Amino acid sequence: MSMQADLMNPELGYSDEGLQLADPAVYEDASKPFGLATRLPPVAYRSKVFSELENEKIWTRSWVVIGLLQQIPNPGDLLPFTLGFHGIHVQRNRDGTISARMNRHQHGACRFVPVQCRTGTQTKCSITSCNYTRDADAMPAGPDGENSDEMYKFVGLVPEKLSTVKCETWGPFIFINLDPACGPLSDQIGNLMPRLSGVFDGKLAIRAKLWLDFKCNWKTMGASFMETAIPAPGDGDDDGGATFAEGLGGPHWINAGQALTPLSALVAERGLKLFWIFPNVLLAAGPTHVTVILLQATSMGKTLCRFYLLTNADEIGSEADASAGRFAYDWISILKAIGTSAEAMHDDAILHGTPSRPETVAGDLPVETNFASYMLNRFAIRRICTEHHYYWTAPIMDAAALMRGVR
Repeated sequence: MSMQADLMNPELGYSDEGLQLADPAVYEDASKPFGLATRLPPVAYRSKVFSELENEKIWTRSWVVIGLLQQIPNPGDLLPFTLGFHGIHVQRNRDGTISARMNRHQHGACRFVPVQCRTGTQTKCSITSCNYTRDADAMPAGPDGENSDEMYKFVGLVPEKLSTVKCETWGPFIFINLDPACGPLSDQIGNLMPRLSGVFDGKLAIRAKLWLDFKCNWKTMGASFMETAIPAPGDGDDDGGATFAEGLGGPHWINAGQALTPLSALVAERGLKLFWIFPNVLLAAGPTHVTVILLQATSMGKTLCRFYLLTNADEIGSEADASAGRFAYDWISILKAIGTSAEAMHDDAILHGTPSRPETVAGDLPVETNFASYMLNRFAIRRICTEHHYYWTAPIMDAAALMRGVR
């Protein structure tokens, strides 16, 4: 939960750089039809208040993918994830279903949140797992499906008493929504589901995985991935958007394969189709492989990309499976190139209108030429400017630990 006074008291507004960041007027130019719309104001990339506003309005009010079902295949397996400023986990039950809960310690059972943990960047903490720390990978259960010792800081002794979180699955994805009043997943991506109906046919297995950090905002990482994409046929509407985006669905594009970039070359060679399931899933679907990249904002200027290469489990040991290893190496080099481009985009955005770029101080924002980024901007603006009911402003924590003074 945010520690900013303005976010704990939303009636006061969300202000930075002289702007009320939840006011639609701030994004009037970015909301124009594609070709006329500008980029988001630079404050959207460099402001800690805006980053915390994204937590309040996007990460905790949207269906967000936190992992894949293949990561927790057995009863008792657990997957932690820091969603915005909230430490949560999902665990597979004995009947195969998934339970989602807040972590036992929402901010580490510290009597006061240490200053070093309040910078907006996830830190590495050896004491406990909370909403300020770097995530662990999926954890396998014990031989009989019981919780392992390392799971204690997530589930405690009585997991049934932890605050539950809404969870849905679709394809290989585990979706979480922290808003107790949210609608079903189909409200957000229902128009996208038929478009991907054939992508997840068969039993998919993780063939390769890797976590890569980049010094850029999550929005620029997605924009860089989709830089050479165009709208799929029939997706356009009168203002150059996509009809399914009106319902905050996951916009989807097919890469034209025309621009001379490493990714577009791979698209042309492998017959891939690119998708961006808002807010945080980048997907490249091909005839033999599915590549998934999950974006996690670990600070306003850092993004963790969780890369997974999926193949058909029935083809393990086949020629198609043998090529997956080589394909993974291709993707890693491509992802690094995409990250480098995203970092350049990020630097350009945060310096606009500053003394470091004096030529931009009095100038207008440039027109947004990346259609995928334009659609993401529309999604983000709508979320940011939506009013919500706030239930309680205090963080979820272990009160007994606070009384004992445990750190």
